[in-house]
Order: sequence, then C-alpha cells, then structure tokens
Amino acid sequence: MEEQYVATPAELEARRPALPRVRLSAAAREKLLYACAAVSYVAIGVFFTPLVEFWMFGFAWLLAWVCGLPALVRLLRRRQ
Repeated sequence: MEEQYVATPAELEARRPALPRVRLSAAAREKLLYACAAVSYVAIGVFFTPLVEFWMFGFAWLLAWVCGLPALVRLLRRRQ
C-alpha cells in the first residue's frame, strides 16, 4: 500500500490563485453598497415579512452594509 502525499500549508497557499482586485471609484463603491443592501433587504422581506416591518431592522441592515462591510474588508486586508 502506497503512502499518500500530503501538501504542507505553505504549498497549499502557493497553489491557491489570487483573486483579482477590482478598482472602483468611491462613488461607484457607495452606489454598489446601497444597491446590494436594497436587494438583500427585499429578498429578506420576501421570506421574513414580520422582520422587515420593524423599521429599526431596516436601519441596522443598511448601516451594516454601508459602514460595516467596508470596515470588515479593510480589517481582513490588513491581516493578510
């Protein structure tokens, strides 16, 4: 019975293709964030209607998309 080769974490990291970075202007990025927040909020509203009727949830959802998501991306990029 042959032994199976197991790659080291460094080898796996070297093989992983890098994701392309898309450069967007600040205005385009902001519009995209607002559009994604709106589409996902409507999608949630289709399945969880009582949750969407509560206006504070809508405000928190918008805040999470427009402020939280860019902050999370910056944090993850700094860790690399």
